[in-house]
Amino acid sequence: MVLRSVGLFLLLVFCICSAQAQKYTSTQTKAIKAYESGRTAFDQRNYEMALSFLETASEKDRAFVEVYLLRFEIYSEMGKLNEAKEALTTAVEVNPDFFPAAWFFLGALEYTLGQYEAAQQRFNKYLAYRSGDPEMRERASELIESCTFAMKAVQNPVPFSPVNLGEGVNTPMPEYYPALTADGLSMLYTRLVNDAAAYKGKNEDFYISQWTGDAWSEGTPLREINTTYNEGAPTLSADGRTLIFTACELFGEYGDGRKGFGSCDLFISRKEGKYWGIPQNMGAAVNTRNWETQPSLSADGKTLYFVRGKSTREGVQNQDILTSQMLEDGTWSTPVSVSPRINTPGKEESVMIHPDGETIYFASDGHVGLGRLDLFVSRRDAQGTWQEPLNLGYPINTHDDENSLVVAPDGTIALFASNRDGGQGELDLYSFALPAHARPTPVTYASGLVTDAKTGKPLAASLRLIDVDNALNELTFESDPVSGTFLIALPTGKAYALSVTAPGYLFHSETFVLNTPEAGKPYQLHVKLQSPEEGSTIVLKNIFFELDKDIIQPKSTAELKVLADFIRSNSALSIEISGHTDNQGSAAYNLSLSERRAAAVKNYLVNSESIDASRISTKGYGSDKPIATNDTEEGRASNRRTEFKVVRNK
Repeated sequence: MVLRSVGLFLLLVFCICSAQAQKYTSTQTKAIKAYESGRTAFDQRNYEMALSFLETASEKDRAFVEVYLLRFEIYSEMGKLNEAKEALTTAVEVNPDFFPAAWFFLGALEYTLGQYEAAQQRFNKYLAYRSGDPEMRERASELIESCTFAMKAVQNPVPFSPVNLGEGVNTPMPEYYPALTADGLSMLYTRLVNDAAAYKGKNEDFYISQWTGDAWSEGTPLREINTTYNEGAPTLSADGRTLIFTACELFGEYGDGRKGFGSCDLFISRKEGKYWGIPQNMGAAVNTRNWETQPSLSADGKTLYFVRGKSTREGVQNQDILTSQMLEDGTWSTPVSVSPRINTPGKEESVMIHPDGETIYFASDGHVGLGRLDLFVSRRDAQGTWQEPLNLGYPINTHDDENSLVVAPDGTIALFASNRDGGQGELDLYSFALPAHARPTPVTYASGLVTDAKTGKPLAASLRLIDVDNALNELTFESDPVSGTFLIALPTGKAYALSVTAPGYLFHSETFVLNTPEAGKPYQLHVKLQSPEEGSTIVLKNIFFELDKDIIQPKSTAELKVLADFIRSNSALSIEISGHTDNQGSAAYNLSLSERRAAAVKNYLVNSESIDASRISTKGYGSDKPIATNDTEEGRASNRRTEFKVVRNK
């Protein structure tokens, strides 16, 4: 843990100073009177008057060290850190041993200002007293480690060339907290806008921009979601059809019926066709009387990461990253800490779970870093444990705050907000090439359409996608009920088994390998579902057997369960399971193998899924009914298949 803010310790400073109030370091009556008047003005938060009295006190006695300590606190509260440093430097020069903790605070100021070598010397000076508050001594040691890291990082910068996203996105008003769809073609972000009807004349609204191939289009307001109150820090599902965002309760309830539980809450809206639904509070499990914000949704839409801060009179403190799972009924589980390796007693915020599901980015001032909030990356191992966070390095991180990072699905480009020189106004959105050490597993996406095979009508369908080599990696999602479209982010270089179901239709299955595509060219699917008419035939593309055997491989289980559910939900239906081979081997052998494989599928359905055996017949066709050439391996693989046919449906 490192120092988050000089202000965390100011109360301690003045407790000590107050205890010494009866015996000042000055004996000058006019100096003491001016100092005490300055303290009274400071207690009333009249900073300018307090500073004026302190100037008089120092003129009367230049060695009056308490004057400089109080000046340090005033400037710290005003956010004038350079002036606070100057006051504290004078204090230790006038009387280096009067208040040993002053060396700690001076080091903390210099660390915050990026003056690492000087800060390290101050912390060592403080520790040399061999006394003082144990927590402060521990923090001083940790800050020495951060200074060492920061100096090394500055000497070894990582590649970093940020590019402003341009006038289409950025304006003289602040833009921040971007969110991307899995195809990288749509970006949603927050803009602070002038609004006479809003509280204090400004409010946060959402804008959306489209990638045109060489630039981002002019952002347009998301009118269905925006109100005269604040909407901010959004996350989009991979397909862009689910939006989760932060809204802060100001007057109890929003005009459109949004009601919060406390400070700031998370709300969810879903899109059907072109239109967003009315946002709903995510519920008491996720939202509390504290501050919930900055959500990030996993690619499958089933895991939510977000930030919760404990609200106090002094503001929001103890920010942690939490995670919640979507339950079967669509509600969300009670959130838990993402990991003790990620969360610290400091502030964690600006979380982003990459579509690879294995890489998380976040901002923190609680890990070894370069100053205030730094950006970090952590990766999840095969056992599901988040590893020690890695600082993204200098100059991505500096002594100032860095946050609002979003990494594109392919892992090469990142977006962030910055108020650096040369922008359109205040905070602007920028992109940069992410250094190799911080990149996630490359992810592309599959997009497609589900329609009725006869009419071409778009269908609302349930889709299940399974990693062929690891059946535990399963994604379930829905096609748009209006357009029938779907989009899902997936790691590249893997084979996937897809099954598609819709009420009143035969299910569809296929297997595909998702190799790294050409830029802008995803894997595309058009699923045409058939009605369950007698004679209709479906190839079960996700049933696999051991080589030359009738032993079903475990990775076939998901497909067999889909088939069992289909049979159960269509009680008037009877089917034939048929086995087919390529033309390699003798006809007799191929016929026998195809018969045994068809029987193995029936046995599984009967014995493991409790399907009535009388509803299933089997037949082996050997190599008699090829659906592709047997002259190529690809063709032969297609011919080695299992099918089911509707033989009765009444």
